[in-house]
Amino acid sequence: MIRKFLIAAAFILPSLAAAQTLKMGEINQSEIDLNEVAYEPGAGAVYLVASGESRINNSILETQHFYRIKILSEAGKEHGDVRIRFYAGTGNVENISSVKAQITNYDGGRPLVTKLDKSNFFEVDLGDGVKELRISFPNTQVGSILEYSYKKGDKNIEFLDGWTFQRSVPVLFSKYQITMVPHLEYKTIGQGANFSTKSERTSDYGNYSWTLRDLYALKEEPYMKNYRDYVDRVEFQLSRYQRAATTSGPEWADYLNTWEKLGDEMIEYYSVKGFYRTNPLEREVLSLDLSSGTQKEKAEIAYYYIRDNFVNEGSDWIYTEQTLPQLLKSKKGAPGELILAYMGILKSLGIECSPVLIGSKGYGRSEIVPFPFLSQFDEILLIANLDGQNQFLDLSDPLAPFGYVDLDKHVKGGLLLKKNASSLISIDIKHSSNKLVFSNIKLDKESGELVIDNSIRNSFYEGLAAAHKIEDLEDGNKPLEEFFNENYQAFEIRNVSVENRLQERNMVNISFQSVLKNAAQEEMLVFNPLQISQFSKNPFTQDFRVFPVDFEYAFKETYTANLVIPEGYELDDYPTNESITIPGSAITFLYSTENLGDIFKITAKFEVREPLISPVRYADLKFFMESVATKLATPVILIKAPAAD
Repeated sequence: MIRKFLIAAAFILPSLAAAQTLKMGEINQSEIDLNEVAYEPGAGAVYLVASGESRINNSILETQHFYRIKILSEAGKEHGDVRIRFYAGTGNVENISSVKAQITNYDGGRPLVTKLDKSNFFEVDLGDGVKELRISFPNTQVGSILEYSYKKGDKNIEFLDGWTFQRSVPVLFSKYQITMVPHLEYKTIGQGANFSTKSERTSDYGNYSWTLRDLYALKEEPYMKNYRDYVDRVEFQLSRYQRAATTSGPEWADYLNTWEKLGDEMIEYYSVKGFYRTNPLEREVLSLDLSSGTQKEKAEIAYYYIRDNFVNEGSDWIYTEQTLPQLLKSKKGAPGELILAYMGILKSLGIECSPVLIGSKGYGRSEIVPFPFLSQFDEILLIANLDGQNQFLDLSDPLAPFGYVDLDKHVKGGLLLKKNASSLISIDIKHSSNKLVFSNIKLDKESGELVIDNSIRNSFYEGLAAAHKIEDLEDGNKPLEEFFNENYQAFEIRNVSVENRLQERNMVNISFQSVLKNAAQEEMLVFNPLQISQFSKNPFTQDFRVFPVDFEYAFKETYTANLVIPEGYELDDYPTNESITIPGSAITFLYSTENLGDIFKITAKFEVREPLISPVRYADLKFFMESVATKLATPVILIKAPAAD
């Protein structure tokens, strides 16, 4: 059964290339003539052809790879150095063989073909079982067409890597074909909007193929650091295998566990490591009184003890390198190890809690695949019942207060580990992240300076982001004034003070002054009263969008500025009121002004209600953000009033 997962949406232009040939040297005239990718101008290179053909032979997955690349600009010449990484391990788990390559340059339309030999191929050991085949194409020029092919063998036939259709540069033609053997049955796992809606598919007696055309380059876009979660690709998970043939037909055995069995295996793994234990853990590690208080209060005390007394280092991973006794002795551990130790403390306090395995953002999947295989999970959360309320807990961030979950773990669901009852559950992290900014603006008569007194209250994840930025400045022995320098240009930043109350009230408060010197000497004062917003410049300037826009979490920003009209001045110009949104109201903006006599009040409210916005709504979002940026950057103009007769 082939399951389709619609992960993202993208606008794909019609194919511009003629039918592609998949044999080395068979270059057609349209490929020779191509000097720019029409739908992605400026690309330094383009994959004319990317092809993979897989089959299982003697319990080894063999995949024949073939690529044809054209260099379009000087920047694209870097593709003359090809690197193919593979995992050899200690038992030659993966290997590369049958490498061939050639480069074709053109002199007056005449092809000059150079076939590469062994001196152009290098194998490099990167350590930890990882190796890399490097192909160095000689005399790579603008207009060169590079071709190479190789066979990759993989002894792991339980989970087949399959094929990724997109590359670091545009791809005109990408095809993958696999021949399945009758005695092995696989689940097909597809991902990506193009794969789900635009792939050309064939199925014929165990032979399956998928073709995609005119794909945009893979690269990070503003507000999308986890693009790997939306890449077009196809993979395969072994579901069952034929154990025997009988007179009544083939006898099949399941390879995939149930969620319950998969969960029990992980619980057993953690138990062997010592993280599930019957004797009270807190007596060994805590010098704290946990005999009184609510469950939540006890959980908070234990959380801060682990966070503040253990060094958080190492990769966040579902597997642990240390046993629990080793962790307690070293007082150092990876986030997953700290979470499991924390679980032991809560359990010994009689608090019901369990690990939840998740596939974090950026790990490669935006949705859980509904088949019980473990490789789709990479990190751990803890779910605890505190005073009758379920709460997700995490120890990934050493600055985060109790109850915060790392943003990369804000996913839709995970695998709850419970003995004989593990299952998929939904994850919904509750918070109220916002930024409140108040500015009081006045002209100081004595100094002649325009002084803006600013106060910012950053709540929840806005506060945590501010705390990290402040810590980075302090660790680098840099002045706190650098927190604001990007926004204030001609203004001088003074008297910065920070009050970190994340632990007590989920907020970080910052106050400071921004000062325009010698303002009183000017006949006209032109300045932006709302200088703090990160959206005073539109981050979305590209014409198209390949991946969704991800603001990471829902939040609000509210700006209020009170301008005291200086004696002898009058308002000459200021922004008008405006209220805008995009279809569906996923993101909204309100700007209003009010003249209160000697005080001119400005209020702006920016709210992201749905943090993930699909590419099909990108045009609306781009226009919206341009309108927001224009409004936030529009200055107030004060002029000196004419002298009375």
